[in-house]
Amino acid sequence: MKLIKGEQLTPRQKSIVLSAFGYRWTIENYQRAMTWFGLHGKPTVAPIPDEQWLAEHAFQFVNDGSRLGTRKHCEPSYLAEE
Repeated sequence: MKLIKGEQLTPRQKSIVLSAFGYRWTIENYQRAMTWFGLHGKPTVAPIPDEQWLAEHAFQFVNDGSRLGTRKHCEPSYLAEE
């Protein structure tokens, strides 16, 4: 397995990550954005863009990069190798 920074993901890998992490607090995540804009109560922190969320995180992929190694969590991007 290898840890890949979100900003280094291919378009296919980005699609896999965004599909797998449905609870991310981002503007493009429709259900979370609706919460922020008042349909389900108001949280204390504003959602961020998907690109920022990806840049701040790193994701475990199998060695060939074809699929996620784990869908349970992601890591801060500084933990991934350059």
